[in-house]
Amino acid sequence: MNQGVIAALVTPFSETGEVSEKGVARLLDTLRPHVDALLPNLSTGEGRLLTDRQWEDMLGATVRYAGELPVLAGALRPTTEQVLERARVAADLGAHGLVATSPYGTGVTQDEIYRHFAELGERGGLPVIVYHGTEVSGNAADFDTLLRICALPSVVGVKDSSGSSAFTRRLVEAGPGARVLAGLEHLLLESGPVDGYVVALANVEPALCADLFAGRLDDPAGALAAACERYGLEKDDWYRWVKTALFHRGVLENDRTADAGEVAS
Repeated sequence: MNQGVIAALVTPFSETGEVSEKGVARLLDTLRPHVDALLPNLSTGEGRLLTDRQWEDMLGATVRYAGELPVLAGALRPTTEQVLERARVAADLGAHGLVATSPYGTGVTQDEIYRHFAELGERGGLPVIVYHGTEVSGNAADFDTLLRICALPSVVGVKDSSGSSAFTRRLVEAGPGARVLAGLEHLLLESGPVDGYVVALANVEPALCADLFAGRLDDPAGALAAACERYGLEKDDWYRWVKTALFHRGVLENDRTADAGEVAS
């Protein structure tokens, strides 16, 4: 469930802004042969912008078309109680795990971050993967706090999007008792022997991601750099560019985003 290539899914929309079930089905058809798990509603899925209805529809469609793949539910909500509400819905819809950040806000303490993940484990009903990084929540667990969190029985992984490959390597070397997953494409090859990748790139190049993780490429750095450039993965709105590529391939019916923005073709 929490190792190998985990596809951080884009959210396909219809022309009227609803989740496109056909788009989800076509997307997952292209991914199932190559990836090890599916992760809807995280940052690549525009999880912060989705309404509760869109969030539930995307997760439900992913579960329906996942085949044998486990589904991890992204839950980008600002408070512990709001994430717990999403966790309960996710469990009812058939998700196998929950991926969540720390509570939002620059004044959140390390003890509050620890208690947040402890509460998610005790009351959420799903195994938890920590989304570690400041971009969404505005704060992050420090190294010692993260090790304490990883010792919680309900915490099964860490998606490290801290932006520091040195931090990721240090976490791997510490043997935290939870899977360590690299979450930023441009740092994958610098992050050491991680347990998996959680990447947007898997939407458009799932076979490449599998080959990168397995070490099957003659020039992995070159292939990764070219893919990051091709799909705009280091841009602030990377998910738009990934959607546009999928639209041009006929996988998605449009490249609509949650804010109805479009990338110029």
